[in-house]
Amino acid sequence: MCSNLICTPVLFVAILFLPLGAAAQKFSPKSPGLPTMDQKVAESNILAFREISTSPDTLKATLNVRVLEKGGDTEPVHGATVLLRRENDKMLGRVTQFDGRCLFHSAPATYTVRVQMTGLKTLEKTGVSLEAGKVYDLDILMARQ
Repeated sequence: MCSNLICTPVLFVAILFLPLGAAAQKFSPKSPGLPTMDQKVAESNILAFREISTSPDTLKATLNVRVLEKGGDTEPVHGATVLLRRENDKMLGRVTQFDGRCLFHSAPATYTVRVQMTGLKTLEKTGVSLEAGKVYDLDILMARQ
């Protein structure tokens, strides 16, 4: 037989952990709506990269970036980080606005484009060549993690 001083804390601990077990079952990886390791998950990719016009600024290239999220409805991604990196010497960064867009005015070169956002699969694409005096559109479709 136990005294009240010993049984009370044990009972309290048992009651405290009962709801946690139920919550863990509710949010397990096997629950409907959550991806399992067996499911194939799509990757982020480039929808389009095209030259759209020439620019009056003949010393720089202009890159219009639009980031969208894959899903039932394709929606703009607000707050994604877009990095434009030249080999070893220059990196430019922007954050997408409410419409999923950001703009770069950069020196002509070949760049690596990296787009990242919490909850979405990072995209990194090398070999993006920008020529002086030209304007480009880059549309990116991000997949959920």
